[in-house]
Amino acid sequence: MIFRNSPTRARVVLTTQKNEYGIGEEVTGEIQIISEEEFVAERVAVSLSCWEYLKKMRTVTVPVYTAYGQRTEEYMEQERIYLSYFNVFKEALIPQGFNKKYPFTLKIPAVARETFYSIDHNVKWFVQTIVAVRGRPRLDTQTCEIIVTRPQFISQGSSAVSKEIIKEVVLIPCAYCGGLMPQTSLFCPNCGARRRA
Repeated sequence: MIFRNSPTRARVVLTTQKNEYGIGEEVTGEIQIISEEEFVAERVAVSLSCWEYLKKMRTVTVPVYTAYGQRTEEYMEQERIYLSYFNVFKEALIPQGFNKKYPFTLKIPAVARETFYSIDHNVKWFVQTIVAVRGRPRLDTQTCEIIVTRPQFISQGSSAVSKEIIKEVVLIPCAYCGGLMPQTSLFCPNCGARRRA
């Protein structure tokens, strides 16, 4: 007999093709579902999310003997700033002894924030599998953290083309001071006299 709150005897293994991706790149990998019992999966999906964590200060009221006092404490405020899903399949009967792999692809948006770590500000990216089980708690699944970086503008194997223009300047002597001046100049840069024709 299966109870409604009993955990499902199954596990999900999540693997990504690599751990570091560029902004605008596709996150690819696969999930493997291994089940020791029969159950109905209402939804199997893979999520890609980005979370921002900021260290902030707040004032809290605390009891001090018979009165109340205030103190300042640090806390980390977190907010999800991006979320997308890849639906592997919707409702399906998973039989006992089931063992199958499914590929997934999730795109990191071109306007995404890159992974960032500091003492008071972090930006983290996560890939997670979601398995909703009918009439039972959601299946415990893995969460993988990935690194998201800005792509390099010049990739390996490509060469930047630059054009250098070389201009030849002919210098002639000034008729008044003898200093050299460009042939195209009307006035001598040394004495300021007008060039003779």
